[in-house]
This record gives sequence, C-alpha cells and structure tokens, in this order.
Amino acid sequence: MPTSRQAAFVWLLFVGFVLPCAGADLPSPEAHLGYRPGADFQLAAWPNVVDYFRKVDDASDRVLVRNLGETTEGRPYLVAVVSAPETIKDLGKFQQLQRQLSHPGLATAESPDPIAESKPVVVITCSIHSTETASTLMAMELLHELASKNDPATRAILDSTILLLVPSANPDGVDKVAHWYERSKGHPWEGSGLPELYHKYAGHDTNRDWFMLNLKETRLLTRLLYQEWMPTILYDVHQMGSRGARLFVPPFFDPINPNLDPRIHQSIFMIGAHMAGDLATAGKQGVLTNAMYDNWWNGGNRTTPQRHNIVAVLTEAASVRMASPIFLEKHELTGGSRGFRDHAPSVNFADPWPGGWWRLRDIVDYELICARSILTLAANSRQMFQTNLRNMARDATRKGENEPPFAWVVSRNQRDPGTASELVRILHDSGIEVRRATKPFQADGAAYEAGTWILPAAQPYRNHLKDMMERQVYPSRFTAGGVPETPYDVAGWTLPLQMGVQASAVGTRFSAESEPLDRIEPIQGQRSGENDPKFFALSHQANDDFIVVNALLDADVAIKVNDASGLLSFPADAKTEAVLERVLPTVSSQLVGHPEDPSPKGSRVLRRGRIGVYQPWNPSMDEGWTRLVLEKFRIPFVTLHNAEIRAGGLNERIETLVIPSIEPRSLTQGYSEDQTEPKYVGGLGTEGVAALRAFVEAGGTIVCLENSCDYAITEFALPVVNVLKGVKSTRFYAPGSIVRLKRTGHSSLTRGVPAELSAYFDHSLAFDVSGDVQRPAEVGLRYADRNVLESGWLLGPEVIQGKAALVAVTIGSGRVILFGFPPQHRGQPHGTFRLLFNSFYREEDPAGPSPK
Repeated sequence: MPTSRQAAFVWLLFVGFVLPCAGADLPSPEAHLGYRPGADFQLAAWPNVVDYFRKVDDASDRVLVRNLGETTEGRPYLVAVVSAPETIKDLGKFQQLQRQLSHPGLATAESPDPIAESKPVVVITCSIHSTETASTLMAMELLHELASKNDPATRAILDSTILLLVPSANPDGVDKVAHWYERSKGHPWEGSGLPELYHKYAGHDTNRDWFMLNLKETRLLTRLLYQEWMPTILYDVHQMGSRGARLFVPPFFDPINPNLDPRIHQSIFMIGAHMAGDLATAGKQGVLTNAMYDNWWNGGNRTTPQRHNIVAVLTEAASVRMASPIFLEKHELTGGSRGFRDHAPSVNFADPWPGGWWRLRDIVDYELICARSILTLAANSRQMFQTNLRNMARDATRKGENEPPFAWVVSRNQRDPGTASELVRILHDSGIEVRRATKPFQADGAAYEAGTWILPAAQPYRNHLKDMMERQVYPSRFTAGGVPETPYDVAGWTLPLQMGVQASAVGTRFSAESEPLDRIEPIQGQRSGENDPKFFALSHQANDDFIVVNALLDADVAIKVNDASGLLSFPADAKTEAVLERVLPTVSSQLVGHPEDPSPKGSRVLRRGRIGVYQPWNPSMDEGWTRLVLEKFRIPFVTLHNAEIRAGGLNERIETLVIPSIEPRSLTQGYSEDQTEPKYVGGLGTEGVAALRAFVEAGGTIVCLENSCDYAITEFALPVVNVLKGVKSTRFYAPGSIVRLKRTGHSSLTRGVPAELSAYFDHSLAFDVSGDVQRPAEVGLRYADRNVLESGWLLGPEVIQGKAALVAVTIGSGRVILFGFPPQHRGQPHGTFRLLFNSFYREEDPAGPSPK
C-alpha cells in the first residue's frame, strides 16, 4: 500500500505535468458526438467517450483526467477529477487532508484541521453494467456542465467539493454493447441478444467482485478508493427492469447489516430525500424509495465502500432497449417487489408515472438531477459529512481497542499457505491494516510463530474486516403469506470459510511484537528434504500444486499417486528441474526431496486430458467465472459452442467437457429467433444430447456444475434424483449461504480435500443416489448430517442433511460428474476450487489406461 506521502506525490506530479490551460475551446457533448446524449437509437463507443473526456481535460482548468490503468481487454480506465481551478492545482494537499480524516491516527499536532480545510470527495461511477447505457452519456453531460457553467449552484459545487467521475466502471462492456446495438438496429432483436458477456469474465457480476478483487477493473477502482483518495460519498448509477418505477432512490429496504455505522444509514436517508426532492421539483414522476434493494450484503460497489465509512448509494432507473425507446400502457406497469407491492400511490411511491413513451434521454435527465443533487448536498453539508467521516473512523478504531474480537490472526502454517496469503492480500488491498509478527507470541492461549499475519480490529476499516472474517447470521424474514423474503443478493460470504483458510478471532487482549506491511508478499515455493534427491513429493493440498502438476505433465514428467497418503511423486531428473526452475518461483508449492520414490510400486499414474468449456450464445456468468479460475491456475482449455458440440466427434478434441451452471431449458433451447442474430439462435438441442452421450460412452468426462446437473440427470437418465427439485421455499430455502460438507472417503474426486470443508450454496442442488451395475455411482461429498449451515440463512436444513453433494456416475467407458454446489462461485471459494480441478484428471494403472 502506498504511503500517504507517496500517493500525494503521484497526484502532484500528475497535476504538474498535465494541468490544462484555462480559456481553451470547450466542446459540448452534442457537438462532439453529433447528437445529444440520450438521443434515441444512439450509443457512444468507448473511444468516443475517452476522446471527449480528453478534450475537456485539455480545455478546462477545472478538470483533470487520469488513466488509472488498462481494463481486462486493454482499454483505458478513466477518472476525471473536477473541482475549482485552485483545488485542481493543489490536489496533493486535499488528498492528504482526506487521508487524515479517514485515518485520524495519521494526523499530528502540526497538521492543519482537516475538517476546516478539506472538501467532501464524491465518487460517481457509471455503467458498471454495460447494458445500463444511460449513465456514461450522463457523465459526459455532467462533465461539460461542471467545466463550463458559472451559475451559483455550479460554482458552489466546484468551490466546496471534489468530484471523481468514472464514466464507466466497465469500459470493455461500453464498446461491446455499443457495437452490438448498431448491429441489432432494425431487427426484431433490436437492443437485445448480445451473444457474449459484456465483461470478458463476469458479465453482470462485475458488481459482485468488490471484496474479492478478481477483476482488473475492480482492483483499479479499489486502489483509488482506499489507497489514494478515501472519498466521503460514492454514487453508483444503475438501471433496472422497464415496467416498475421510473427511478429507485435510497433509502434501502430491510434488513441492514450490523457492521454498518448508523451514520451511514442516516446519511443515506438524507441523500435519498434530497434526490427525491430535487426530482419532484423538476416534475419527474415514478420515483420509488425504501424498496427492493437492501443494505445487508457485501460485494457491490455501494455495499463494500459502506464498510469503509463511505456514504455509498445507488439509483436504479427503468431501462429502455439499450437506446431504443419503449412505450408502456398504464396497465402494463407493475410492482411486485419488496416494499413495492403494486404500481399505486404509497408513502414511498407518491407520484406514479402514468405510462407512455420512455426514452434513453429520460434516464439521462433523471440521473443528471441525482448527480447534481448529491454534489449540491455534499457542498451544502460539507462540515457534517467530513466530521462524520472522521468520527466513524475514530469510533471504529476505539471499538477495536475496547471490544472483542481484538484481532484476527492467520498463521502461515496452513494446508494451503498460498491461499492464506491470498486472503490476507485481498484484505490488505481493500485498505485493511495488516501486521506481521516478528517474534513468536500467544493469543487466547494458542501459540503462534513469527511471521503470522495479525489483522488488528483497532483500525478505521474495522467494519469491513469484521464483515469479511465473521460468520453472517441473516435474520429470518417472511412475507405475510409465510414465504421466505428473498434477499437482494446473498446472505453469507465469510471469506476464511470460502477460501478454506484457518483464521482465529482473538477474544482477549494480547501482546505481540509486529511490524506493519506495505504489501503482502506471496509465499514462495520451496524445496526441502534430501539435498540430492532422486524423487520429489508434493502433498497436493494447495491449489498452486495444480500449476506445478500441469507444467510437469506438459513436459511429459511421470507423476505417481500414493493412494494411501495422497502424495504425488515424480523423478528429480533434468526435465523436472527445468520445470521447477521456471514455475516454482511463481507458486507457493512446497516440495520434499526423497532418496527413493515415496509412492509404492504399482501406484497409479496421473493423466490430464484435453479440457473443453461449453460457452452458450445466451451468455452465462458462471461460464465466465469458470474461465477466469482455470486461467488463474494455468489450466489449459478450449471453448466450445453449440455447433461444435452438435457436430459430434468430441472425443477427437477433448477428454473432459465442463458445462457451467445453466438452466436445462436454456441449455436445450438457447436464444429464440426473435432474440438474436440467426447464427446465435438455438441451444444444444437433440443433436447435442446425442453427441454428449456418445462422448461419455466412448470414455469422455462431462462435469456439470449446479443447475446443469438437472439437464444431465434428465437427458442421460442418471440414477440420481435432485431432492430439491419442486420443493417449495416454505419447506427449504438457502439464498447465497455457506454450508458444511463431509468427505465420504478417499477418492480421486476429493484428492487433497480435508475430511470436512465449507462450500457455497446458492439455490443449489442435493442428491439421492441409487446407482446400478450398469451405471455405478460414486458419492464424493455429502452435506453434513447436522449443523450444515455455516454462514448466511438456511430454512429447512433437514432436507439436505446427509444428502449427496458431489457424485460421479459411470456411463459406458466415461463418467458424468455432478456438482450440486458451485465450486468456483464468482471466483471466491478457493477452498473448493480443487474439487473442480480434480475432475480433469485420471488416475491410471502404469501398464495402461484403466480409469479409476
């Protein structure tokens, strides 16, 4: 993490060399684009947006545009700093003041009063969801207004705030959607039918990565938020469905998370009321509050900052078809969501929209009013917001000093030390203070070695740390009819449970000699044991071990499996040495040298076949996350589409096919003719089923993740029943929670997995397995037979207790592997990644192929 002096210096250098001259020509967005932002049937591609921001940067002394870095696909990720010219000239000073407010312990007796001299820093982020197209266009108009107008309201914003304007939090998607929309115009599928994820890996889940930091875009903005600027307020601009309210503004719906400071909630109320008032003054109808979107979950671009004492809000505008207007009759307008029963006047929906034409420009207008509203409120209530920012940080630190837990400790001595360091790195990159013990110490009666990571609770971002480390207990909530009330996103996310890392909360005061860490160095791979070994052994319990294994297999190194211990062994020859010299410095794997082969004679040999991942044309976020996880661990694969599978002959191309979590109907039918271009229409169909069956019978492996299991069970007539199929939510309900699994024995399916482990469960599956001589079935994991819930909310645990969670069914010479839970969910549950990886390998007799 950069120090405050380093961060300020970076911005001062940037200002010194890039600050534009005042008085240059300032083009309007309409002059630049050739149409007014929000005009029917018009979307701006990202290069056009970038060009405009740079033109304003060149022409205005109120604006400084910075490229934070490259996106996943290499586009510039921009932020525009907007304020009064004298502020722009001295950004380093204001950045330092903001740091002192957000981290009061950094202030000294000689420091200026940060409340008196600072200005609220407001971040506005646009179009993280790229089909929600209006906000990037709104950002262009907002930038122009603030750079050119001199009315009292605009001057007050410039004089009293600093705006960090992010025209898109997903620039890659802005281009993809704009280009697709141009292709779709004039067709029945106009404004729909995009045949790829609008983020390469995450699609709509770009807004679910804000504590995990898997994506480049998330990491870039996270650095800006918690290491460079520590803002006061964040406004994340969104769109929703078309047939409800015209705009949702805060406050949010229940429940609230206990790790949020009450001042966050009260400030959100204030912002929402100010927005609603300004919208009403402008005659804008259909504004909804206190509905649908709750303030429980962590992981979004408004929810994660709230744990960092940032007053973060969103708005959700009714959508059009990308840029095509829609017409809605009054009777077509509906409610139906939490706090929004119907489209009728109520205390939180005072002035319903009557229907008619709804256009992209309408959304731009609503959002522009909200953006200026939040900036005006920040300017007018500068002292209150800045005082709250400091006091929330100060109170969080004091709570950590006086209330348990006083810290969390993470030992380097883990089954998977690399994943432990990854957990600590994620927290550190999110602004959490991490210390390293310089000597052995004791806490809560347990002994810890030097090098142990200490995460003190006494720090400004205590609420985020606590929310990541503790188990969530979601409050049971039901409708008047007794149906479980669906959370907005998920109910539990405890990071150590998901990642399979042992982390201990310290409930009593303790003392440890330690040092603060500026960055978290990854654990380095090492060799130990015999100095001149003839063989190496790998425990194969760490995820990084798969990187080593794949590199060895690619180099034709023979790897044996010790069935009793789970160890992998391989000769310490020249081929192995060449691989280890290249790979070992990049992983955390721990190798032990042996004078003799530690695997008994006759041990099976590990083989990895060619892997394919099915990618539908109606995009699947689960498919995208699957690719991200495989690439992260350097597992080679090819992508296969409908036509390639329907054509058959799969055994000539691959040995294993992964089918991500996709509903069976979608797998079979895909897009319809009125939804997309003809070449993207359809799914696997009957030809695909026949090709998949032939693939398995001839020795292939199909790995089905979560929802696709129902497809395989039906189409292949597997001796397996999904016990949750058709079960009413009043009997069983588990929205995005963490559950406990038990290993049934030793198997290639569960190689390297502990006897008990945690897994993510998000409307997932559980199985009864019969099996028969012709189709024998192996159960690798079962849901725990008691205390199955570990974090979140689970209604009716007895329905899944003891049921199978991971099953392999043999068909002919191949097998179908069923994951009832998502082992790679959003790239978060590192503790179950290896279960997916295990399915890519065969353990064969050394004399020849004989799959176990």
